[in-house]
Amino acid sequence: MGQRIISSRQREILALIETEGVQYIEELARRYDLTTQTIRRDINALCDLGHARRFHGGVDLPVAGSNISLNARAQLNRRAKRLIAKRVAADIGADATVFLGIGSTVRFVAEALRDHQGLTVITNNIHVALSLCDAPSVEVHLTGGLLRHDDRDVVGTDVIRFVEKFYATYAVVGAGALSPLNGLMDFSYSEAQITNALLENSQTQILAADVSKWTRNASVRVAPFSKLTRFYTDRLPGEAAATNALAESGLDVVTCSEDMT
Repeated sequence: MGQRIISSRQREILALIETEGVQYIEELARRYDLTTQTIRRDINALCDLGHARRFHGGVDLPVAGSNISLNARAQLNRRAKRLIAKRVAADIGADATVFLGIGSTVRFVAEALRDHQGLTVITNNIHVALSLCDAPSVEVHLTGGLLRHDDRDVVGTDVIRFVEKFYATYAVVGAGALSPLNGLMDFSYSEAQITNALLENSQTQILAADVSKWTRNASVRVAPFSKLTRFYTDRLPGEAAATNALAESGLDVVTCSEDMT
């Protein structure tokens, strides 16, 4: 059975849940000028696919403190992620060695790197490998380890051992969540270990994450902002705590918009 495609309105509702939290049926009906029955059908479709969780009168993320599947995450804020990926790729030169970590935004970065010349890419992200496997000028090294079916990535100590054989020009990583106090956060200890290995074994450490990551809650500390070189995002959050934390870290922040080339 093929993967069910969600509609553009359902993608927008997912993005609202991701960026603004709980959404209520009555408010969504007013927002889209639709009946509550139509909105309920949208929500039921999202919940049946595991992208969201119903409660009386509204909808939320599936389970607090856990991540949703990669395919679901790839549907969220696609436009912002593609803008971020395009800008990251533009700043990576030819003949570089690049670590590409896990996550949906990194997957878009891989797509934006397909025409780069002389790249060597090391990744534990199956989607990254598939995106680049027929790019003739990109050499791809895929790590061994335990394959996670939902996220299409590889985890475990074998990944870290493989990564430590290289010293990359760039490491491009995502985050499960961003915290003014703790920096990069994730939902999985194994993911956090691998991200740290990528950062430790690279010259330039790049975080690619859209603004919605500031509204998410994850329990595993990955790295403070001070361990990163550059942060690519679509826009900064309005909270002073977040902008102050970034400023104090000395991190170079690049906001990506459509008029950037």
